[in-house]
Amino acid sequence: MLLTLINQKYKYFTNNISIADLLVKVKSTGIYLLVPIVNFGVSIVTTPIFAKHLSASEFGIFGYFASLSTFIGCFYGLLFQTYYMSAYFRESADKRKQILVTLLLFNILWNVFFFPISYFGLLFYFKITGLSMPFYPYALLTLGAAVLGGYKGFVQVNYRLGEKPFPFFLIVSGYRVLSIIASLYFVVFAEMGLKGRLLGVVLVEILFFVISLSHILKKQEIRIDKEVLKHAFKIVLPLFPASFLYLPLGSFDNIVLARMDQPSEMGLYNIGKGIATYMYVALFPFYQTFEPNIYKNIVNKNIKALKSTGLILLLIVSISVIAFWLVAPMIIDFLTAGKYHGAVKYANILAITNGLMIIFSFFDAIINALQATKKHLLINSIIAVVCVCSYTLGGSYFGQIGVAYATVGTFVVLILLQAGFVIRKFKRSVAAF
Repeated sequence: MLLTLINQKYKYFTNNISIADLLVKVKSTGIYLLVPIVNFGVSIVTTPIFAKHLSASEFGIFGYFASLSTFIGCFYGLLFQTYYMSAYFRESADKRKQILVTLLLFNILWNVFFFPISYFGLLFYFKITGLSMPFYPYALLTLGAAVLGGYKGFVQVNYRLGEKPFPFFLIVSGYRVLSIIASLYFVVFAEMGLKGRLLGVVLVEILFFVISLSHILKKQEIRIDKEVLKHAFKIVLPLFPASFLYLPLGSFDNIVLARMDQPSEMGLYNIGKGIATYMYVALFPFYQTFEPNIYKNIVNKNIKALKSTGLILLLIVSISVIAFWLVAPMIIDFLTAGKYHGAVKYANILAITNGLMIIFSFFDAIINALQATKKHLLINSIIAVVCVCSYTLGGSYFGQIGVAYATVGTFVVLILLQAGFVIRKFKRSVAAF
């Protein structure tokens, strides 16, 4: 009787979510949290080793090519994962498999054609801009990893939206651990420096590419469904320029920094950026726990549940950023073997950016679930202009620290634009918005 009463009261204040449902969420969150725990545990052991064997300039080169690969990466993936996520709860299990096989096969054929174009196009960019940054083999290895890495993302989507956190943990953390081990071998024992760091990643990407193909294509008819492909392009084509316009938020900072021609300071910035990303990695499991419900609630028009989810995520992000500020100096000193304390100031600022990325992901999932691709395009067109202007001006007047602050300001503007659209979309349904 008492448990029934407690459950009824709990459901009243939590939009009819039962205690049993909450326990399932807690269990899922716990498993998802194993991902950052394993990743961070590996980083604690290995990051100081990489810091001893790689120079600040190499960290700068690594960050620069990683940024360039994100620009090109949306062309490799064709945003098919985004389409698959939006269609996941709208189709039957058999239809989903048919969609997935079609998207995967066409994407492979596309990259056979597009990868060499992207590589030589980037080489031409280096020639005409006269960048002093070394090109080969860093570009080849980075872009190769970007192409191969997209396919395991389809498997991860299946596990996330299918609410299978343990297989998700195995594929994500398994990739992380193996890629670090391979990179350590080439960096430390083969003494290949940054080349070895990237080579280790590429070899493990090849392994997971094979695993992903066997998982997706097992017992499936190997064919491309033209109707599925036609509908997918109908959805993603308006979203394509929108997604491309969003990319400068995470990548244009290194393009601005490269033009300052201060590779060591650029390296400190990227070390701080990389360590601040750990906070995002730690927070993302909380978002992943709620992500399937975001799509379900949009389909079921349960706006109150969406509001509750957003408030919970905002609270978690706020507490996490404050906690990061308290421990960042100690973490960076340890992870960089005391060599790169100058990265602390960048990490503290970029931690805010990484927290805002969780809030962005929440609103982005809502807009994706609504398949409001035109709104994506409008919002991201505005934010791309804001990004380029703010990053450029921040770098011109305040140097590297100005670029870091510009990332925070730009994400704030982006979230306000997203929230404005969502509020207008549902104001007739829920007065609380």
